[in-house]
Amino acid sequence: MTLRSTLIESLEILKKDVAMMADLALSNIREGLYAFKNNDQELAKKVMAKDAEVDKYEEEIAKKAIQIIWREQPLASDLRLVTGILKLITDIERIGDHASDIAEMTLHLDDQRNKRLLPITSKMAEIVENMVLSSIEGLVHVNQEIALKVIETDDLVDDLFNQLIQKMTHELKEDKVDPNEAIYVLMVAKYFERIGDHAVNIAEWIIFMASGKHKNTPLF
Repeated sequence: MTLRSTLIESLEILKKDVAMMADLALSNIREGLYAFKNNDQELAKKVMAKDAEVDKYEEEIAKKAIQIIWREQPLASDLRLVTGILKLITDIERIGDHASDIAEMTLHLDDQRNKRLLPITSKMAEIVENMVLSSIEGLVHVNQEIALKVIETDDLVDDLFNQLIQKMTHELKEDKVDPNEAIYVLMVAKYFERIGDHAVNIAEWIIFMASGKHKNTPLF
């Protein structure tokens, strides 16, 4: 096997590992929201425990990426790919942290959830989940178009978050929601908003892999 073919194989394995890490983080997001919506405290605890697996993925991927740089000495686009992966796995790890944070909110509330506020939060969750999925697809194919669509979609998440704040303000004024509950629902929504931001960060590193530019600043 030639050095070039060895490098290509190593890069494909690296991308596959990142996809698996992202899949685990996404699974934790889904289960974390389900636990919060349904007051499933046992599931919430399981999600929180699984966050350590996401952290382990980050460590292993970082080690493999550094080994590729050391052993294979990649140049140009290949080096950008490895460097970008080293950067974006931090965002995936933070997405995993937020999934754990969402699950933890379940432990602070009783079995009542405001049915007028949760639909907005659920819609935010649906959009950010698709953003993360698309960002990983963009990574696998190093596709700038997919990355740009992820960045554009973030505006929808921000709009929904603002809608939630407005609706929550109204609910509080009308005494239709418990203030304590409102705080935790808002925190969950904020975590989803932050997950969207991390998906944008991943997309920006994909653009770097393809172009050598990060946020319009040439790095390679």
